[in-house]
Amino acid sequence: MTVKKPDKTLNWWNSPRKLLRAILMLDDSAHSIALGTAIGMFIGMTPTVGVQMILVAIFGFLMRPFFRFNQIAAMVTVYISNPLTMVPIYWFNYKVGNIFVPGNVSRDAFSAIFQYNGFSEWWDAIVELFVNIGEPLILGSLIVATACSLPTYPLIRWLLSRRESNQAPADEAENSEQAQVATSASN
Repeated sequence: MTVKKPDKTLNWWNSPRKLLRAILMLDDSAHSIALGTAIGMFIGMTPTVGVQMILVAIFGFLMRPFFRFNQIAAMVTVYISNPLTMVPIYWFNYKVGNIFVPGNVSRDAFSAIFQYNGFSEWWDAIVELFVNIGEPLILGSLIVATACSLPTYPLIRWLLSRRESNQAPADEAENSEQAQVATSASN
């Protein structure tokens, strides 16, 4: 009989809770983590799979003179769109964009764009998305990305404050126990 070792990798497909926990356990200010998560959510909801982490790094570098955000939180959050979720997310974005800009791409044709092998076919898919489907997809992506990222900041701030308030009584109890041990040892 073989014993399986627990999987300690951070995989979005086996537990999105692990990703959220990873974000909540980052060692940074609540503002920086929440802002990084909101920025990552925005980038993750745009049709930029394949370059999202690079976009986070570039955005972080360009914004450093103006404001700082936790780039790790942003990079973890961009996993919201991945090879399994990009077609449904981008299709939804396209349909939202169709409300404002007409488009006539079928779901099957849209899905076929994402079936590629290698970099050159990936590049062709990107060109197809932005040139032929472009306007409704880009507009819809901006609307959906904004709608998803705006509530992300206060939600993560709230979760971080809950985590801190839950840790505070535990820290106080630990400090109290240490003080009692120190007092009894000195007596």
